[in-house]
Amino acid sequence: MRRISDRNGGIEGVPLQLIIAVVVGMAALAIVIGWLTIAGDTDATMRRVTTDPETIQITGEGRVNLTVNVTFYVYDSEGNEVDDVIVTISGSVDETVVEKINSGDVIPIPTVLSSNANTAVIDIVAEKGGGMGEAKTTIIVMRG
Repeated sequence: MRRISDRNGGIEGVPLQLIIAVVVGMAALAIVIGWLTIAGDTDATMRRVTTDPETIQITGEGRVNLTVNVTFYVYDSEGNEVDDVIVTISGSVDETVVEKINSGDVIPIPTVLSSNANTAVIDIVAEKGGGMGEAKTTIIVMRG
């Protein structure tokens, strides 16, 4: 039987433990790198929608109606233009407008500014299925 104070052969198990720790660590690192690789390969999602014009000026007193042609540009997370997008236009409009558009299409918007307001907002929501999600923006309507 070996005595506790015996120092001979005291490092017999250390190299084996070190090898086991390195192997387990490398396996864990490989798993984490695999997860990050999978997470990085996502499909493009809806990133932003822009309009031209971004601001609408309406002249006149009282309640004013004006139909304005607005061009819509829709982009995904990779910077590409997106087609076949459902756009919902609400807020300072006569009635909510829902259209299926391609990026760059023009939609006439029946804009309304009430008699007691000098500014209003038109809300734009662009949506596409297939995991693309949605993007939102606003158009400011001003009496000018």
